[in-house]
Amino acid sequence: MIIDQIVSLRVMLDEMEQDIGLDKLSAPEKSIYLAAQAAKSKDGLVQTRDILEHQLTRQISRPTFFRCLKAIQDHGLLKHSDRKKRGEFKVL
Repeated sequence: MIIDQIVSLRVMLDEMEQDIGLDKLSAPEKSIYLAAQAAKSKDGLVQTRDILEHQLTRQISRPTFFRCLKAIQDHGLLKHSDRKKRGEFKVL
């Protein structure tokens, strides 16, 4: 049955997230970090607008988005790029 497959995939995904430490992030933080990973360039840089426009983050309010973006930086998963002070991050 398809629901059994969904449950199996969800358990597997939870285990993988635990393995790399993503389980410590809230759901919106995780969505923002994954969107940053998906939108980053070859040199690991991503623009704030690209994260905001990603499918995983469209439903997150702007205040929550920026609060979570700061939390992700505090977790050491993102940092401001050396090229720009605002609007660009290095995905770690």
